[in-house]
Amino acid sequence: MKIIRANILGFLFYLFLAIGLVTVIPPWFSFCALTRQWTKFVLITKPFFAVIFFLFGIKVKMEGTLPEKGSTCFILSNHQSFIDVPIILYKTFPCAFLAKKSLFKIPYFGLLLTHTNSIPVVRGNPQANADLSNKIKDRLSRNFPIMVFPEGTRSKNGELLPFKNGIFRIIKETGAPVFPITLIGTHKVMPKNGIALYPGEIKVIPHKIISAEEIEKLSCDMLKNTVRDEILKKKN
Repeated sequence: MKIIRANILGFLFYLFLAIGLVTVIPPWFSFCALTRQWTKFVLITKPFFAVIFFLFGIKVKMEGTLPEKGSTCFILSNHQSFIDVPIILYKTFPCAFLAKKSLFKIPYFGLLLTHTNSIPVVRGNPQANADLSNKIKDRLSRNFPIMVFPEGTRSKNGELLPFKNGIFRIIKETGAPVFPITLIGTHKVMPKNGIALYPGEIKVIPHKIISAEEIEKLSCDMLKNTVRDEILKKKN
């Protein structure tokens, strides 16, 4: 019975999400388009997800303090669940995501992604991502933090997967600070496989920012290990 109930809740969660995307978002999208205030577009996600999380019994607890809003930085977090992105948007601040290029091809949804300043990425194809560094620099120059899941994919059981190297090379190149975040419990609320949703508590743990000066002294591997250690520190 528990699995059946979880699958029904998961189905309803995605249904409410879809309904919201075609009813709540368009008026705000139109306002941002008419006023040319695209930087405000992503702000709608906070009240939007606050309502959805309340309806589905998902409690989100922040354990720590966020840095100043609009800080030019890379936000790096562990990745366990589909719900990680909504949690980041709800509990942190407006940021540009690195997202699979295929998502940008989905009618309407791809348009919304574009106007959140998110950046398309082709997995395992360095040639297709040749201009990724320039796109990231452009977002940072406009004070958009860059949100990245360095594992590259979701963990099935909540365990931290190996980090990809590419993003750390770009971080070194840009010289922007790194803001590590640990998400706890998202894989229990919404596991990777299937659509099941289990009401419960999710913790968001912000860590101390790794400054540009600190990053300059670290190699890519050392930086990768430093970020990994920070995320694991509060996870275990």
